[in-house]
Amino acid sequence: MSTTRTADLQGEAVTYQVRRSEKASQTRIDAGLEGITLVIPAGLEIAPDDIMAEKADWVLRQRDRYARYRDEMPERRFEEGECFPVFGEERPVRVEPTDESQVKEDTLQLSASRVESTSLRDELERLYRETAREHFIARADHFCEIMGATYGQIQIRNQKTRWGSYSPRTGTLSLNFRLLMAPPDVIDYVIVHELAHDEHPNHGRRFWRLVAQHVPDYQERGEWLEENGHRLVFDSDRA
Repeated sequence: MSTTRTADLQGEAVTYQVRRSEKASQTRIDAGLEGITLVIPAGLEIAPDDIMAEKADWVLRQRDRYARYRDEMPERRFEEGECFPVFGEERPVRVEPTDESQVKEDTLQLSASRVESTSLRDELERLYRETAREHFIARADHFCEIMGATYGQIQIRNQKTRWGSYSPRTGTLSLNFRLLMAPPDVIDYVIVHELAHDEHPNHGRRFWRLVAQHVPDYQERGEWLEENGHRLVFDSDRA
């Protein structure tokens, strides 16, 4: 459960959420497209506005940064001729009298009969998910072979704030289908990052050494995703 507060930070009114957490061991401030959240360990008596004031510079920078990201998020229209990215390249949607939908070199070709039986939006998402699964499996299998990693299954998801995750307990590799919109080298980075958790469940030094062995420029690829991830939107209304 969270509450909404407004703090005066360097003369500016900043609205933020306060959330009490049983799992949190220390106070932290989270920032994202959804806004600013102050997380406080349950039972800790503390003045929220004082914590925000201590981190005012950082909070204001993050507020402005994510406000810019929200302004830059593309508005998607599910109609023929609208462009959607695949592998970092914009492709216009075409509805054709074909049996199967396909990602072509320069277009997203949707089957007219499939669009008619569902909708353009649903068929486009189905194509994204199907193409993502095929590509992610191929790349995950490739890196498993050279990294000595394993996975049990791949789940294709559409999380708001995560591009991937790996469960050492179940061997499940979960990847966001919107990652298909990113350049191939960025997709590879996320897959390597998650598979590295098969050997190292945390983000310690040995984890990053393993990632660097297979993606030497992982920092640049991670920065690209950090700076451009908000553009990888499928449905503007559900982003």
